[in-house]
Amino acid sequence: MPDISLTTVVLLCLAALAAGWIDAVVGGGGLLLLPALLLGLPAGTPAAHALGTNKPVAIEGTTDAAVTYARKAPV
Repeated sequence: MPDISLTTVVLLCLAALAAGWIDAVVGGGGLLLLPALLLGLPAGTPAAHALGTNKPVAIEGTTDAAVTYARKAPV
């Protein structure tokens, strides 16, 4: 596994938080997170790894939003 610097990990975490906020407010947080992953992961990392990391995050965010909506509004 390639080494990732602590600075890169912190920046990726901040990008993930910002993407989660954008996704919760207006949707489309992947537009921020996917490029951050492509730029932040070590050189030579296949793009499929970034896409595979982004997809579970999007599924989790959508699930959380749907559960929250279902609890607060009559469905």
